[in-house]
Amino acid sequence: MMEETKTDETSKRPDARELQEAGQKAIRKFWKNFKATWKLYRQSKTGIAGLAIVVGFFIMALGAPWLAPYDKDFRAPATDTFVADYALLNLTEGRDWTRLLGLTDSLNRDHPLEGILAYSEEGMATVYPVTRGTSAETEEIGIEISDPLAINLPANATYMNHVLFSTTFFYIVNTTDPVAGTSTLYEYSSFIPTATASTYELLRQYELPFVPKYNSNLWNGFSFVYPSGRLALAFADDHNVWMISKRAATIYDSGSESFDYINNLTIDDSTIIGNPVVVDGDFDNGSMLFVPTDVGIRAYRLNVTKTLVTRTVTDITIEGLVWTSNYTIDGETYEPVAGNNMLIFPFPYGPTTALGKEYVALAATDGTVAAYDRVTGNLTWSTKPMLTGVRSFDITSLYSAPDFLVMVGQTNDERGMIAGLDKKTGRVGENNTVFTTVSGYLNSDPQYVAGQLMYVFSTDEGAIYLANSLMKVNATFSAPGGGAVTPVAYLGNIYIEMSRAGNYFAVVTESNQLFLETLTGVNVAPLAPGTYPSGNYYPLGTDYEGHDILTQLMWGTRAELLVGITAAFFSVVIGTIVGLVAGFYGGMLDDILMRATDVMLSLPYLVIMLLFAAVFGPSLLNIIIIFAILSWAGIARVIRSVTLSFKERAFVDAARVAGASDNRLIFKHIGPNVLPYTFLYMTFNISGAIVTEAILAFLGFGDPTNITWGMMLQFLQISGHTLDAPWWLLPPGIAITLLSLAFYLMGRSFDEVVNPRLRKR
Repeated sequence: MMEETKTDETSKRPDARELQEAGQKAIRKFWKNFKATWKLYRQSKTGIAGLAIVVGFFIMALGAPWLAPYDKDFRAPATDTFVADYALLNLTEGRDWTRLLGLTDSLNRDHPLEGILAYSEEGMATVYPVTRGTSAETEEIGIEISDPLAINLPANATYMNHVLFSTTFFYIVNTTDPVAGTSTLYEYSSFIPTATASTYELLRQYELPFVPKYNSNLWNGFSFVYPSGRLALAFADDHNVWMISKRAATIYDSGSESFDYINNLTIDDSTIIGNPVVVDGDFDNGSMLFVPTDVGIRAYRLNVTKTLVTRTVTDITIEGLVWTSNYTIDGETYEPVAGNNMLIFPFPYGPTTALGKEYVALAATDGTVAAYDRVTGNLTWSTKPMLTGVRSFDITSLYSAPDFLVMVGQTNDERGMIAGLDKKTGRVGENNTVFTTVSGYLNSDPQYVAGQLMYVFSTDEGAIYLANSLMKVNATFSAPGGGAVTPVAYLGNIYIEMSRAGNYFAVVTESNQLFLETLTGVNVAPLAPGTYPSGNYYPLGTDYEGHDILTQLMWGTRAELLVGITAAFFSVVIGTIVGLVAGFYGGMLDDILMRATDVMLSLPYLVIMLLFAAVFGPSLLNIIIIFAILSWAGIARVIRSVTLSFKERAFVDAARVAGASDNRLIFKHIGPNVLPYTFLYMTFNISGAIVTEAILAFLGFGDPTNITWGMMLQFLQISGHTLDAPWWLLPPGIAITLLSLAFYLMGRSFDEVVNPRLRKR
């Protein structure tokens, strides 16, 4: 008996042929319904027009990589966006050009830029002598570069810096024996080569018993006018600090050579995790050496010996440990940001004063910045900086500057960040508004250009930025070809050091060229449509960063269609399911679902949308989720009323008599009949989702990591070019209007298909 039952059950299972026939039948039915629907739809001219517009935007989205005139990350070269003096020089092929230095001459009291040094890892350096020239057209001071001269320097430099002291020179550190773990510090004279003297003189070299991982900044680098001026340079690995101190030649002993003092320090009970920092406190033995370790900051006193009459420095030694401070705030331990530039001290206002050198500050991985008293090591202040409109960020480094502590990091939406912190409180200046976010991460130290009161820095995307003292970007540069392989280097001023004329920066480009440009010029971006000096043609112009508007418009179509279709799909799915269940079951379940629908319909849509965006952060995924959650209620009410009508039809009663379950009745018999209404409201919701994304982006809650039409308008608004750049304003505005209108027209035409009473006779 059991075998017969099993055989009967097996015979009831559909075989592969039956499944294939059922699938073919479903396809034929779908195709028949589609042709019938299309026959009715094509009678509407507005519907055809809307469909044509949508198809056009789909072609634009799918073909963006091939149809767009430039790559989506393209920036117009600085030759187009910035009217200024520049030079483009070919470098030797096949070499890894890694460092650029601006060379000055100490014999000229104004310290003008006299040469540009490009260094390759093979130990080859090319020096370009620099002179001033006057442009016949603009009558402005411009750079003139003589024929380059090649010189040989130590290969594989791990550290290289040019120093303006009592004489100008530069240091090079390279690894001499990787197995033994030793390296060598070379000190070279830094006169500008000429046709008759094309080599640099090696003054002295020192053997380091380790390979440095960290290095200090310079101390009293411009103090040659002071009799007791000196310079200190420190290197460190995990457990060793090695410092060289240099006394300047003075008017009292101008004929003598500077003395060099070498100091060594070994730390066995902890591991060094950042740059050692030498701080010149004052001229009465207030100078100190700070070493960040994995267990805390260690502060050492530097003993400075001077003559009684001339106050000339005769010796500098590292004395004993003054204080240690572990990484705790209010009893809670924090983790410091390790690596180069983790430990800083405020800007040294002058070699004869302690003003601005009261604190030693560092950043924590949780976003906290803490400042310690330089003399006692006591915690002076600690704070978690806040940036207006930025939900969260990570700090990567801190720097000293005249106006602020400069904080560098990256936001949670993968943008680079530079901000100014008040030195006395650690708060972001001007009510949390002294900051800028840029595309890409900062890959160069923000360098202060004193003559212009500006900061220049670059990102890993090849862009160079000039920011003012409020950390707001004044100009954006890019090397020819749209990128650079080395970070920006500030070279110096070819006129006088504190003048606004002639400050130059340089990068090595992707095409192995040395590109120089002055920071003093006129930023003409955004560019109107047309052809520019680089030969590039911008059909719809550019934005203030040099991005091509047409390219952004095409790539933005992808994001708009993704947000519109996906958000609308999920909203109508939720609304359809709620409407079907409420209409079919009725009773208490219907009351609960409809009261929830009433609540959703009564909420202030835009306010709730903004709150959600602020809480969950700016991203396209969050916008899709927010829209789906807040936009299902209207479709739920419509589907419920349609379900109540279909539930009383004869075909439903027949299915119920035949033994169909509730699920089968809902999804097999009633569901397919309400789908036309679902599709109808989906077209309306697509328009709503596109407009919603634009609104959120314009108000500062968009996703800056993606190109969208809304973000194009938001960047337009914050750049201040709303009224003077119509080529930037109109394309995204018209595109939003057209695409939203197209889906609306499709919805109205589909409404005529669903509701025969609306058809024209």
